[in-house]
Amino acid sequence: MPRCSSLIRHGLVLLATTASLAVTARAQPQAQPQNQPHGPSAPPQRVVYLTAQAEQRLPHDWVVLTLSARHQAADARTVQHQLNDAVQQALSLWRPQLRPEWIEASTAGMSVQPRYGREGQIVGWQGSAELTLQGRDMAAVAALAQQAPGLTVTAVRMTLARATQRAAEAALRQQAIAAFRQQADEVAQAFGARGWTLREAHVNPAPLPAPGEPIAMRTLAASPSAEALPLQPGLAWLQLTVTGSVALE
Repeated sequence: MPRCSSLIRHGLVLLATTASLAVTARAQPQAQPQNQPHGPSAPPQRVVYLTAQAEQRLPHDWVVLTLSARHQAADARTVQHQLNDAVQQALSLWRPQLRPEWIEASTAGMSVQPRYGREGQIVGWQGSAELTLQGRDMAAVAALAQQAPGLTVTAVRMTLARATQRAAEAALRQQAIAAFRQQADEVAQAFGARGWTLREAHVNPAPLPAPGEPIAMRTLAASPSAEALPLQPGLAWLQLTVTGSVALE
């Protein structure tokens, strides 16, 4: 009987040790995957992506004229001298009328190149010089272009004045942002959310469309009776887009 009691006590100790090991094994935390964050996972966010636009059609109020002088002679020095005279004469005539943001003039470039004969020899020289005359007063710009003798209008471009474009973009920005907020309110209400929080937003003004084709070249004479340069302003589309995302609450 004492031996049996000893065996029973030994068995109880073994069972207790096994149970202790089992509890210890269950108490050890399991290894978490490396791609999962520790701690409780964040609740999923309800994110909605939105796009809003505002646009306006404005008449062109800025004209850009490109004028050129062309000369040829037996030597390059003479051609360059003739081109310099044409440019200086035009700038001297225009300078008293120039005003920033109203009427502006600038030189655009000059080139002198040889002329070749049938056998490849140089038979003379030719060159051209370009001037840019632009401004908000289209009638005055056209009149000034007529005052420079021997110049040819090679291109006419219509666009918006810088001040006009800046003011229009500021107004369109407010309209597009208001439209974006209205969309967010409507989406939040449709999904039954209490409201929304802006996550990110991008304001992107669209570039101005390319101007129309340039008119045909026209040689202007320095005479009050010369035919006026026909200028008919067109229309420009300005567009501003707001894209972004909101989190529904």
